[in-house]
Amino acid sequence: MDPYNEYAQMMNGAQSNGISQSNGIIPVQPIVQPANITNEAVVVDSVDIPQNVNGGTFDPFCEIDVLPLENADGFQSGARNVRVKRDTGQYLEAGIVSPKYLLIKNKSINDKCNIIRDESGLDWEHDRIFFDGKRYKNVFRTQSIQRELNNGDVAYLTFTEINSYDQSSPAGWRIDFMIQVCKNGMLSARHGIGKSFAHTMSNVDWQQEIMTATATLKGEGIVRRLDSFANACGKLQAPLTMEALTDIRKNHINKLPALRYGEILDKFHNKPEYKDGRLWDLMQAGTNTLWHKDKITKAVFDNNAHFVDGMLDFGEKAYTS
Repeated sequence: MDPYNEYAQMMNGAQSNGISQSNGIIPVQPIVQPANITNEAVVVDSVDIPQNVNGGTFDPFCEIDVLPLENADGFQSGARNVRVKRDTGQYLEAGIVSPKYLLIKNKSINDKCNIIRDESGLDWEHDRIFFDGKRYKNVFRTQSIQRELNNGDVAYLTFTEINSYDQSSPAGWRIDFMIQVCKNGMLSARHGIGKSFAHTMSNVDWQQEIMTATATLKGEGIVRRLDSFANACGKLQAPLTMEALTDIRKNHINKLPALRYGEILDKFHNKPEYKDGRLWDLMQAGTNTLWHKDKITKAVFDNNAHFVDGMLDFGEKAYTS
């Protein structure tokens, strides 16, 4: 289907399912929770908590309980119920886990990642925090390492803490990218790097994890990844033709929901900052649409990664001799 016709249909009510993509972290075996995690719960004063871009009623560092499951007839299951306390005082069932699952609290991830960032020697600014009661992402940015693109824009690094209470993703961190002028986050499984925190059945070797992550941020490898990303972005300076747009939609961002795709095209055509009509302008219209939404969901992060890598993949294939 012609991409503009698809957009027109979308504007008339067509709907599309969200994408289901991995978050790019190296997967690990799920692991379990000490039964007394309630006693370890951290309560943070609300004045110290950044605004949750999910727009929900959850403090990202709220209390969590892990309780035995019991049927109405009194039969006690071996599984455990993870529940999260809302700001309203009510609870959300975040997930069902086995008795051997090691649950790591968002606050623990944040504490350890603060050390990693401090020891990296880079200057970090907070960008956003996301928590929907089950999944957690906390994004920081640094301009201490940056690269100028061939169009004059500047790219630098982001650091994202990742965790979940429903086993949808392991606890860990990711390095991705951001464009300076518009602060559009650009998630890329191909050019970024992510790692989960290694677990035993009852413990995390935090000292080793901190040393490993700090070495990664200080190493030449992270600079090479930023260089690779900048070079890939440099291949998106050609004019966006109808043929290219059709190829991109059909073969490179085909899992992007029609509604999101329509929003991106609308911004691309109607905002003066994208008037040059280049592939790079479409990239920036897309990441601006997906990164700066009023309410962020996990699907927004997934869509961003799918869109960015799809655009870069098109550029690599179309403009690499």
